[in-house]
Amino acid sequence: GLYKVLTLLFGGGHRQQNRNANSNSTTTTTTNHDQTILRQRVLRYAGHVLTQGLLQLGPLYCKMGQILSCRDEALPAPWIASLERLQDQIPAQTGDAARTLALSAWEQGNMVRRRQQQQQQQQRQESATTKTSNNATTAIPSFDDVFSEFDTTPLAAASLGQVHKAKLRATNETVAIKLQRPFLRQIYDQDLDFLTKIAKAVDRFGGTRGQVGGVQQSWEQIFLDAEAILYREIDYRDEAENGMRFCRDFGLDKGGRATRPAATTTGAGNKVTPLPSAASWLRAPYVYDQLSSELVLVMEFVPSIKITS
Repeated sequence: GLYKVLTLLFGGGHRQQNRNANSNSTTTTTTNHDQTILRQRVLRYAGHVLTQGLLQLGPLYCKMGQILSCRDEALPAPWIASLERLQDQIPAQTGDAARTLALSAWEQGNMVRRRQQQQQQQQRQESATTKTSNNATTAIPSFDDVFSEFDTTPLAAASLGQVHKAKLRATNETVAIKLQRPFLRQIYDQDLDFLTKIAKAVDRFGGTRGQVGGVQQSWEQIFLDAEAILYREIDYRDEAENGMRFCRDFGLDKGGRATRPAATTTGAGNKVTPLPSAASWLRAPYVYDQLSSELVLVMEFVPSIKITS
């Protein structure tokens, strides 16, 4: 039973099951091969239980699972294989629920853009319309005005959002829309507050457990640093800016076309010259900045494969 399983997992090597030399009964000898098979089965099951548990706990814990899935030196291979599902195979909204998610994220993003427009108009006061009307903002199109098609089956789904294919109504171009999961910021507020309290307790009662190489470290400060990064990650405007800067630096334009890169190099005599475009060997999706927001990221659809495939 359980004792045998624990023995196989944590015990040494081969053990003879029957020590009574006078017994005529036939006994089953546990071989190293059997031991390895059972160990792998138990590890696979444990990895599955861990992954399901993280899924049930929510997005922040799924993000932790994603980080762990990249640490193959720290966890058994069967655990890594199970945790890798958290990278792009998390259960997602499909069908009508996916469309509802898209409409909600689009409208919430529009609300943020409207507030930004109003603030800019109040600051600049560039037109008479701005002075006479509190609602004089540039019209922001609805979701159906922008997209003629929307595939309700996601291409992939991870801890923070899911990605769908769609078509722009104006140009008939195929794009990828990344939609953020609902109430993510509120979930982060709650979970990170709880984890920070745990970190404070570890700092207070952990003693020398908080030391690494003899140097005292603050787990609370580690969580606070991670918190800043996590909050940036759920603002898709930051991701959009990084994508656009990448394309500018490497001279990449929509459709894989080359453009003059922003990156330069300094040669002899401190002469600064622009680097050549990387379009001949590098491809990155064009970001539709005007259509993207904190909750929605619209990019050129570029067929590709996962880097680990």
